[in-house]
Amino acid sequence: MAKKSVALDGLLNPTAKKPINTGVPQRGAEPASEKKPSKREGEKRLTLALDGETYRRLRMYAAETDQTHQAILETALAEHLNRIST
Repeated sequence: MAKKSVALDGLLNPTAKKPINTGVPQRGAEPASEKKPSKREGEKRLTLALDGETYRRLRMYAAETDQTHQAILETALAEHLNRIST
């Protein structure tokens, strides 16, 4: 028994209008125009694991002071290193 051929007509229509913007982002719908922020000169990256309570406190402090986690942790680490190296 021969397989029936599958018609793919109409699945890809290059002249079709763009989909209606529903306000919900769809994967691949927008062009990848957003660039990742470039690294700062000499920047190194690390991963940090925090217990739940410390992470909650960090988030609360960040919200209260309108700072990023990055800014808070960089400042705290710099102050700590300055204090212990003098």
